Amino acid sequence: PVLTDAFRRMSAALSRFEDGNFREVLTVGAVGTFATGWLLPRLPAFTRAHPHIDLRLKTNNNRADMLVDGLDCFIRFGDGAWHATNAESLMEAPLAPLCAPEIAARLTSPADLLREPLLRSYRMDEWAMWFQAAKLPPPRTRGWMFDSSLAMVEAAAQGAGVALAPVAMFSRHIRSGQVLQPFSITTRTGSYWLTWLKSREETGAMQKFRQWLTASATEAAES
Repeated sequence: PVLTDAFRRMSAALSRFEDGNFREVLTVGAVGTFATGWLLPRLPAFTRAHPHIDLRLKTNNNRADMLVDGLDCFIRFGDGAWHATNAESLMEAPLAPLCAPEIAARLTSPADLLREPLLRSYRMDEWAMWFQAAKLPPPRTRGWMFDSSLAMVEAAAQGAGVALAPVAMFSRHIRSGQVLQPFSITTRTGSYWLTWLKSREETGAMQKFRQWLTASATEAAES
């Protein structure tokens, strides 16, 4: 890992001068749900504000290794407690059921979900927490399991069942009618965080991205 990091730093340093002009290279990792549902529509604003920063985005699941994957920072979902890692809170991510319109049409109360396939993430307690919030005993869940909310919501849009997903990350899907949110009840199992290794010296590009990202998240929460 030490050699990998050293070679990555050398490569990044050389990349700054590829076109004869100095550019700061910034490699950002993000869970795919956050990247497509929130970050990508806003990134052009960051590029306009900081044209000298060469931002490189890597999408992955929530368990990337920042050192091995060569990430300067990583936007992930959780409780903010990761070993040897700085974490700055970005936003809450309440979960709610999302499903295809034809399924939503037959859901009149939360209890109706007991008759539907419940699509699951690898966090096994999410549906149990949602049913608890709905004041119902948690059922024995059945249905497919996913390691990505993007794939899970796509399956829900195709009628495979009901997904439990962060609503704010799928606002475009809801506006377009691909999926509907049949109930307003939500549950929280974590938040989105900007993280970087404590052993990683914060570069100017990292600092600018952190300041822009937290300001954008605050603005979105207040709008």
